[in-house]
Amino acid sequence: MKPITTITSLAVLTLLLSTSALAKPNLPPPVEDVVKMEKAAGPAGAFTTKENFPKDYFLIPKNLPYLVGMTLYDPSSSNLELSKEQIDAILKIKKELMANAIEKALKVKKLELEVVEKIAIKHQGVKATDLHATIDEIAKLKAELTKNHLDCIEKIKAVLTPKQFEEMLDYGIVNMF
Repeated sequence: MKPITTITSLAVLTLLLSTSALAKPNLPPPVEDVVKMEKAAGPAGAFTTKENFPKDYFLIPKNLPYLVGMTLYDPSSSNLELSKEQIDAILKIKKELMANAIEKALKVKKLELEVVEKIAIKHQGVKATDLHATIDEIAKLKAELTKNHLDCIEKIKAVLTPKQFEEMLDYGIVNMF
């Protein structure tokens, strides 16, 4: 009985993966946006191996979905069959919220780099307690960024039909693994 279960599981997985492989994104990847973002972000900090700007500066950078990317640029996003009006609405949401996100993320990054410079680069740095107010400001800005992200999720969900939202979750969760 176990080999049948294994074969069935492999068949389902193959079907899911091949369906994803045949799908196309609604829009091509926004290469120009990525280049602008990297330029705006500037160089990464001394202890950063790879920066994902502005996402790395959110309070919850890993566990919340990024619905703009999932609905427009994910390879399976064409499965949503979005109308031109829906695509335009999502692009408008992206434009409205990204400027604010970039501005706040730049402030967070600047403050974080100041903290690093003051305490981690020099052997005789400032006392940790001298940086508590800056850390509180970083936390406040990251919370604001995350609230912005939550607003984005809510607005994009309002553009999608329940069926489209479920479809997006189906391919979004599959593509995570």
